[in-house]
Amino acid sequence: MSDNLEIVQVGQPIDRPQETEGARLTWTEDHCELMMSFASLKAAEVRGVEQGVFEFGLNVVEQIPFVSFRIFQVSSGKGFGKPAIGKVVLPWQECPFHLSRFDLDVMPHFDEFRAQTEARLSMAVILTDYPSLVVRALRYFTLSPFFTQKLIDALLETAPAHTREGYEAAVKRVFAQYPVNTIGDGARVRCKSGD
Repeated sequence: MSDNLEIVQVGQPIDRPQETEGARLTWTEDHCELMMSFASLKAAEVRGVEQGVFEFGLNVVEQIPFVSFRIFQVSSGKGFGKPAIGKVVLPWQECPFHLSRFDLDVMPHFDEFRAQTEARLSMAVILTDYPSLVVRALRYFTLSPFFTQKLIDALLETAPAHTREGYEAAVKRVFAQYPVNTIGDGARVRCKSGD
């Protein structure tokens, strides 16, 4: 574990660089952290992070792994035998996630995950207001072993494709080529929070 632990509390600002609104995924030692920062948050979005179902998708586009996610608020159906109904409270957020972004001194512990085929990647979620970065919601869950292994495979297989210098330009090309939501919609590797 890192010696520089930061206390994160709902209602308090978080000390992280966040230049724009949006979501950023990072892998820190043995877990991932998903930090979302949006202006004018709605109560339904905060509840969605706290109680909703996250759907994750993995798609490799132009040799860049994209981890996409969206959030559903699920309510039980009325009457006997009616299925639960899910409503999207946050549409697909598409996060490029290539190894060129990683600090070489603090690489993830991929070998430990690959050695245990049933290992589940832990996900810490932080939702903040933008630009104040006051924390509005926190959540912690795991991703399925299948998704965990596929993400590691995608990261390792695409590692030689981009350098740190060329990565930003490659991401801009992908976003210029693919309309919003198409990267998430096209993901074949998927899982839900807690799978």
